[in-house]
Amino acid sequence: MIEKYFFNTPCTLLFIKASKVLSLSFVFMPLIGCAVATGLIFASLIKGISYAPDLEEVLFNYTTLGFAFVESFAFLLFFVAGLVLVF
Repeated sequence: MIEKYFFNTPCTLLFIKASKVLSLSFVFMPLIGCAVATGLIFASLIKGISYAPDLEEVLFNYTTLGFAFVESFAFLLFFVAGLVLVF
């Protein structure tokens, strides 16, 4: 009975919205790391190709694999952010 009246107050609803915004900001913080990692991966590709141009295909394959891992983490973050918004 108390829960029915407690969760419908404007103050409680405002607190829930504020906590969702705060938690979303913490969820999106690692995206900065994903952007930096992507830049480092492709910078290393360019540096590696300049040292060994004959290994370009192998280096590109490793680079795309690393990029896929970083982007899968970014997409996982978007999924978690969607869960935070819904619940």
